This record gives sequence, C-alpha cells and structure tokens, in this order.
Amino acid sequence: MPRLSVVVTSYNIEAFIGECLADICGQTLDDIEIIVVDDGSSDGTAGKIAEFASCDDRIVPVLLEENTIGGVATAANAGIEQARGAYIGFADGDDRYEPEMFAKLLAAAEAHDADLAMCSYLNWDAVTGQTAMPPDEERWNELAPLSVLELDATGRHRLLPLNAVPWRKIYRASLLKEQGLRFPVGDFFFEDNPFHWFNTLSANRVAFVDERLCRHRVNRIGQTTATVDSKLLKMFRHHGIIKRWLEENGQDAEFSGDLLSWASRQLSWIGRKCPPELRQELFEAIQAVVALHAEAELDSPQTRAAIGKRTANLLQAARKGDFDAFCRDLDRAAARAPRRRSADASTGIMGRMRRILAR
Repeated sequence: MPRLSVVVTSYNIEAFIGECLADICGQTLDDIEIIVVDDGSSDGTAGKIAEFASCDDRIVPVLLEENTIGGVATAANAGIEQARGAYIGFADGDDRYEPEMFAKLLAAAEAHDADLAMCSYLNWDAVTGQTAMPPDEERWNELAPLSVLELDATGRHRLLPLNAVPWRKIYRASLLKEQGLRFPVGDFFFEDNPFHWFNTLSANRVAFVDERLCRHRVNRIGQTTATVDSKLLKMFRHHGIIKRWLEENGQDAEFSGDLLSWASRQLSWIGRKCPPELRQELFEAIQAVVALHAEAELDSPQTRAAIGKRTANLLQAARKGDFDAFCRDLDRAAARAPRRRSADASTGIMGRMRRILAR
C-alpha cells in the first residue's frame, strides 16, 4: 500500500496538464500512486495523460468517456474510490506544485497522527503571471503557527472559515472511506465547500505546514472569475446540503450559526457583483437559505455581529419576502464596498477569487 495517493482531476486542459503531471511525478516523496481522472475532455488532455502513464507506472489513468454533470466532484470521487494510499491528496490538473509539497504534508500528518494536513498557496494569474495571497491569508497566519489544531468544537469553529479548496490538503483515507465522505454531485460548482465541512467536522486534528507549496492558476481561458451568472448562484444550494448533513449527524445546534455566517459571506461578495437581471434569482436563493434557520437565529445580536449590519438586512429582506428592500440593500452594499487592493506574492492581500469551470 502506498503512503499517499494523489488524485489529479482534469477537463480540457491540454496546455497545462503536462506541467502538473511533471510536478506530481517529480515529488520528493516516492511512495505515491498518481490517479489521474479526466472528465471526458474533448481536446488532447487524455492523450497527454496516457503519454505520461506510459513513462511512469505510478500513474493510474481513469478516463471517463463523457463529460459528467458532476464535473470535478465526479472525477474526485472516482479517484477516492480508486485510491489505495494511507492518505489521499488532490491536485487540479492546471495548477503547479512544489517538489516537496506532499512529502511535507505527509510528514506533518504522520508526526501528529492527524486526519488532515494543509499548507498555504498562491493565486497565480494565467494572463499577467502575477501572484497574489489567498483571501484567507489573515486567518491562515493565525492558525498555521500552531503546527497542529485539535478539532474539538472550538477547533472546528476556527478551521471552518478557511478556504475550502482540497488541493492544499491531504486526508487520511480511512476518514473519507469509512465515513463515506465525498464531494456532492450535482449541477453546481464549488463542491469543495460541503466536502470541507464534512471532513472538518469529522476529523480528529489538522496539521499545518506554514509554507506556500502550490500555485493555483486563475483567470485562464475557460474560467470566469470576475462575473456572476446563474452557475455561480447555484453555490447557495450547498447551504442546504451542509444543513442536512449537520442535522443527520447531530451537529446542527453547534454549527448552524457557522453555516449561516458562511452563506452570508458568499452573499456579501456575490451580491456586490450581481447584475440586475439576476437579482430575482439571487433573492430566491437567499430565501431558501433563511427558510432553514429559525427567526430567532437570524435576529440574534450574535448573528448581526458575525455577518455585519448590511448583510443581516439582506437576510431579513429575504425572510420577509421584500424584494424591493433586498435590491435597495444590494445597491447600498455595492456603493459602500471597499475598492480591492492589488497584491503580489510578498505584500498585499487580494480580494476573494472565485472561479467557475465553463462547461
């Protein structure tokens, strides 16, 4: 059994998959298997994967015949099923990884007997070549010096707000397989959000490697990072998925407030970008969110303190079914939103980067 399985997911990234696979094959950790799951690419991605597999017997190609509605989630779940390693890591097929990344993550996980280990990363603009800090850099800087965090209730409250992305982490395989933790599959994006909640609320502890060991490619052709459309609004469906999981696992009382705060953060940045023609759809999505929370929870001083007055007003307008008030509050929030600061790899903190795979 290999010490680590790395699941690489791909879809129509012929220009980039070779760089990623070269990085993974060149890891200083030798005892790995590399499972490359392609979600029915229509370009030459699958051919590139086969070429690498012919040269490195650690590579296990899983080539799906057709592009699936679940996208990355379907591919990642297929990789979990295939994985034989004691730990499982993930890699986006268009990202870059430092040679020692997985060795350092695995060493940290094993040293602390941790179900999870994670590192920091940089966002890397495919057009300009500039790098920028991830949006959770401030919170990361609070947690990473701890080296390890026990995931009791207090630790889980602290870890949940970190970026959900799976390609900065490794997971104990038995945690995922024995508890059936998978990416939810559906006609939506950002499936890593529920997956992050599932494993954070199931793991024993998380180990931190306080280094930036991967570069996450953003703003490439085939991605959208600066606009809001109906695809992005589907992210709010994750709220219902997570809420149901909390209820089924007896954790709703402890973490419902965290979930409401998560949904509110998404509303805050999506609302500022939402074009007028999508406001009704956004309004209905938020109505579905607030319908799953008690009125007392929405009105509590703790909630208002956690999410801010403007976002709290948006939630209240949705609860009351007042679309006009909702739109007025969106206008006020957009007018008062601070201008983003640019950043490079050493100084600033970039605004929240979100991407959607164009299918």
